[in-house]
Amino acid sequence: MSSVKSNTGLGKTVLVTGGSGYVAAEVLNALFSRGYNVRTTVRNQEAADKIQKSHGKYLDRLSFVIVKDLQIPGGHDKAVKGVDGVIHTASPFVLNVEDNERDLLKPALNGTIEVLKSIQAHNPSVKRVVITSSFAAMVDLTKGNRPGYTYSEKDWNPTPYEVAAKKDTPGAVAYCASKLFAEKAAFDFVKQNNPNFTISTLCPPMVYGPSSVYIPSLERLSTSAAEIYSLMNGSTKSVPDTGFFGFVDVRDLGEAHVRAFESEKAAGQRYLAASSKFTFQKICDIIREEFPEKRALVPEGTPNAPFPDSYDLDNSKIKTELGMEFRDIRTMIRDMAAQFIEIEKRTGKA
Repeated sequence: MSSVKSNTGLGKTVLVTGGSGYVAAEVLNALFSRGYNVRTTVRNQEAADKIQKSHGKYLDRLSFVIVKDLQIPGGHDKAVKGVDGVIHTASPFVLNVEDNERDLLKPALNGTIEVLKSIQAHNPSVKRVVITSSFAAMVDLTKGNRPGYTYSEKDWNPTPYEVAAKKDTPGAVAYCASKLFAEKAAFDFVKQNNPNFTISTLCPPMVYGPSSVYIPSLERLSTSAAEIYSLMNGSTKSVPDTGFFGFVDVRDLGEAHVRAFESEKAAGQRYLAASSKFTFQKICDIIREEFPEKRALVPEGTPNAPFPDSYDLDNSKIKTELGMEFRDIRTMIRDMAAQFIEIEKRTGKA
């Protein structure tokens, strides 16, 4: 949304971990728009092929390193050599897991630390590392909707590690905790090791918006995209309850990562990267209003129902320090739904 400074990255290369991801695709867009070269880690050749398809016009400025497992010690050594900075977006986003510690906590925590270790050991010229954290690292799930409270960068999820690691702890609680422990570990690493680089973390709530990742089929959507598409394809019959009330457009989140990378003010800072609040009722209302041909498939619920009493989100820091402006919910959902309709037509699913 905010104006982009072009050509600030000419001749520089930034490593983006997990480049085939939904958020990473927008980070790539923001970097390419400024003239940066991008090296990105992927788990396999299929993921690399996907990025080449979605960012085909930048192939001369795009390179890949395969890192099959984020947690492997030294796994990022090759990837970090020769780059001017790192944006670490790779982290597991799954809620239904067999083992919270093995499948969520350790991959998020160890994956982040291994990246930082590789940078410290093999590239002292890196001065800034930006890490994708989450509002999940801020929210206190035990407080519920917490009406009257305003979350900001001062807040940390209070879930203890031993609670998150328990077999019977719900996956959503463990996922939120995984973001907390990964982010805290990153700040602790810098404090304890005094590397040449500083870090900045971004804490987005729910991330929606049209995807820059090539989508071959509507059966292969990202978790958050599938959630929205289910509201307009007839598969969801009633308006779901809203869990987290904050959102950010993925395009704005990509831009925020690069601003944090370039800004001197962002050194050692964390940012709540949020637009405003939403409910699934509001999303259904918007789809029904903007796409009348889909009305019959979209749950009606209680149109224009007021938002329930719940916490607020203070995004003043990221606006002030990074100059961010954010797309509103109508723009975000309209663009997202339009993309789904386009894919329906392309794939013969309309």
